[in-house]
Amino acid sequence: MRQHVCLVILLLLCPTSAVPAQGAMPLPEAPPIRVAVKASEEVVIASQARGMVSSLAVKDGSRFRQGDVLMALDCGVLQAQTSRAQAMARRQKLVQESNERLSRMQSKSSLEVSLSKAEAEAASAEALAMERMLAQCRIIAPFDGRVGDLMIRANQFVSEGQPVMELLSDSRLVLEFIVPSAWVSWFVSGYAFTVTIDETGGSYQATLSYLGGRVDPVSQSIKAYATLSGPNAGLIPGMSGTVRLKIPSVQAAPSPSR
Repeated sequence: MRQHVCLVILLLLCPTSAVPAQGAMPLPEAPPIRVAVKASEEVVIASQARGMVSSLAVKDGSRFRQGDVLMALDCGVLQAQTSRAQAMARRQKLVQESNERLSRMQSKSSLEVSLSKAEAEAASAEALAMERMLAQCRIIAPFDGRVGDLMIRANQFVSEGQPVMELLSDSRLVLEFIVPSAWVSWFVSGYAFTVTIDETGGSYQATLSYLGGRVDPVSQSIKAYATLSGPNAGLIPGMSGTVRLKIPSVQAAPSPSR
């Protein structure tokens, strides 16, 4: 009897917080995860023509605006050929118009008119093809950004298909990292967290954008992509850092009633 009374007194004196809630199973804190800072768009531009680099408006790290001419080749011969094709197209158009006027005066047959029209269309198509080829002698910036890597120099000869520069659209930076595939039930789009960047030592706010479309069955992991949602001055693609994610606790399933 005395033992029972002591046990009751001991339970009354113990704080309720010392007794773990039945069914609560907090998971351990996630270890630091490495992340890489990347540009929202990264593209390696290759030359679509062959020739000597006559103009190079950028260098490594240079900023540019969409529509800027980044590089131009010496395509003097192609320019002359294009001018000739344009002149031939104008000539054939004049012949076609003249034949149409003569046909109305019954001085030209319908066959001659049709042939002159076909020749004018062929010359126009030839001129257009030459203009398109000439346009390939220049590289135009497809977006606002900066040069990530310049692979050629002025006065260098480049071949068709040769990579010449890497362009980065860094107006919006993204994070790329790998997380356990077991997290897909709670680590979803919109999840906010903080990332610490090694190079700057600063902390930045980020939001998960989406998860990759494939789980690696060997490592049981999946790629994750996030967007920096706050001020990110001083960050450039290629930097890296760490993030600690708070794993939500999982409640154990209640035991079945008997």
